[in-house]
Amino acid sequence: MGTLYVNGIIRTMAHEGKIHSAMFVEGGKIVAMNDEAKLRRRFGKRITRIENLNGHAVYPAFTDAHIHLIGYGEALSRVDASEFVTLEALGHAFKQAKAVNGIRIAEGYDETKLDEAPTKEWLDRLFPDEPALLKRVDRHTALVNEVLLKKLGIDSDTAVEGGKIGRLATGEPDGFLYDAALEPLYALQAGSLERNKESLRRAIADLHAHGIIGGHTEDLSYHGPLDEVLSAYREVTKETGFRAHLLVHHLVIDEFVKGEHETDEMSVGAMKLFVDGALGGKTALLSQGYSDDATTRGIEVHAPDQLEQLVKRARSYGYTVAAHVIGDLAIDRFLDVIEKYPVPKDKRDRIIHATVVKPETLRRIRKLPVLIDVQPGFLLDDADFAISRLGLNRIDWAYRLRSLQETGALLCGGSDAPISTPDVRRALYSATTGDAGAFKKSTETLSMFDALSLYTKNPHVATGDHGRRGLLLPSYEADFVVFEQDFFMLKGEAILDNRLLQTVRGGETVFSANAPVTV
Repeated sequence: MGTLYVNGIIRTMAHEGKIHSAMFVEGGKIVAMNDEAKLRRRFGKRITRIENLNGHAVYPAFTDAHIHLIGYGEALSRVDASEFVTLEALGHAFKQAKAVNGIRIAEGYDETKLDEAPTKEWLDRLFPDEPALLKRVDRHTALVNEVLLKKLGIDSDTAVEGGKIGRLATGEPDGFLYDAALEPLYALQAGSLERNKESLRRAIADLHAHGIIGGHTEDLSYHGPLDEVLSAYREVTKETGFRAHLLVHHLVIDEFVKGEHETDEMSVGAMKLFVDGALGGKTALLSQGYSDDATTRGIEVHAPDQLEQLVKRARSYGYTVAAHVIGDLAIDRFLDVIEKYPVPKDKRDRIIHATVVKPETLRRIRKLPVLIDVQPGFLLDDADFAISRLGLNRIDWAYRLRSLQETGALLCGGSDAPISTPDVRRALYSATTGDAGAFKKSTETLSMFDALSLYTKNPHVATGDHGRRGLLLPSYEADFVVFEQDFFMLKGEAILDNRLLQTVRGGETVFSANAPVTV
């Protein structure tokens, strides 16, 4: 007994022009697609409910191919520094923040969007007697106050491999920590089993409201003991049906491989590592100095010999490797190693971000079995500083969606939430227009079909379940979203205004625009 959906623009996403007006769903799966009359005749009494789509557009439900689920859920419960344009207003909100493990925390500041940049002196005035932590939007830079510096044991003599401690002219710490210097903070912020479960529930409810029913997520080394984090994932994914594909941080890989972790809702992917940092904080690894600071080329989180050892460890376990690479030199460093130690047969290594890519690097990618996690929204996020960081010449190497697609690599779309919003409409706008406001990447745009495929079919090709999910075809899971208008008919900012009406997973509605959303 099932539901007949009628009077819709149902795009299968198997081919660009493949559209049906009606779809019969039964037992959580798509049974058939055709016009309404034919489906009524064929299924007759098996149709127990008819849902009129009223001319709205239907697509496969979305998967976010690069996200941090627990981190996103935590961020949703904290002060969002990105909402403020003045340091004074941010400070006022920060003072009201509830302490987490005894630390006041605010998430996501961007100094380029504030009237003045935060400093340790400012943070010390706000919190003279308790530890405080302000995370930059990219989470590769954080500002801590004097109390927290002392708690971490950081002073003028402290050195960090793969990261950096900001210094004053006197050599004393200035409160800014970069990349590997942030690692001691993980244990101090770590969630309990119950807190992690609540964070996951919060994140998943919010993602459902964006049409997202699955995610490729990397969370396993930041939020407490591995067994407890995995327990939280198992319980909440079973409870919600959310499909989580786990990337395994290299810091926990040795422990992780000792157990079996896959479930109906949870699959296991690559070993994750970082090669560099982020462009905004000037820690992405570039082959030449930053245009607005020629004294630095960024941070190399792992030197080439360390990177080689990590890849060899992954290969010893039969794992592929997922590498965070934003700068052009970081990508080249990673390619050097996976060329030397090829991926297991019929598998793909994973390039995450690939923000700045030289033309000759594109030619190398063409020869490799890789998939690339792209974040179209980064074009918009970085608009205020990208040209300053890279200069007019290198901006041509950045945000190269079409060029990456033309390498033949499989492209998957993600948000990197909480670093950026998981709103897929924003990604579709960026991918199809290339309009960052401050500059345009009109030669690097994708068609709407290809842009939507980043979030529908492609993530399931990446995880090997594309014969069951990611398209709207008979025998596939009934996972779909209903939007007010058809994205293929929209241009420019109209894409951003297209309203999500319904998210359906396995034939069950998990979000409706007519129902209140609790996150």
